[in-house]
Amino acid sequence: MTKHLRGFTLIESIIVIIVMGIAMLTIVHFLSPQITRSADPHYQSRASALGQSLMSQILSRNFDEQNNQLGGGLRCDTSTCSGFTSVVLGPDGTETPSQYNDVDDFIGCWTTSTPLGACKDLNLLLNDSGADSSYHNFYVDIAVSYAPPCTPSAASSCGKMLKKIDMTITAGKQPPFTLTAYRGNY
Repeated sequence: MTKHLRGFTLIESIIVIIVMGIAMLTIVHFLSPQITRSADPHYQSRASALGQSLMSQILSRNFDEQNNQLGGGLRCDTSTCSGFTSVVLGPDGTETPSQYNDVDDFIGCWTTSTPLGACKDLNLLLNDSGADSSYHNFYVDIAVSYAPPCTPSAASSCGKMLKKIDMTITAGKQPPFTLTAYRGNY
């Protein structure tokens, strides 16, 4: 007597393939949003580290380029601070980031993307040589204003004792990360 070994039929094999395909589609459908969000913590921590590093660099600079470095009391006043006669803040001429001497020199957008467009090269802020950094696709926008805000009509009566530094960092398609600090005139 001969026994016939029986395996899967063609129909059974096709049904198994279809069921496995549906199961894989379901798994991929639920996992794909998780995959795209898995990079979020990485970019958030890198944006935070970049922001803290840049903010420390900015805050290490003077309140104004005319600051008196002797210490004690105000370092500049309405007659010596360059910003007191105008509410316009920004870089002083053609300085490079390594030559920046006051907090408002950093105003503007900074990026590592090529082409830079109207933005400055973020690599120049990150290292003196301007060599390529590991912060690809990062965009930093730095705004500096007097706190409380001054208007052109009230420039002479404005206290101008603090400069507010707002830094917004965007990494790729991630939501922006914002840091704010104040630099005092002392």
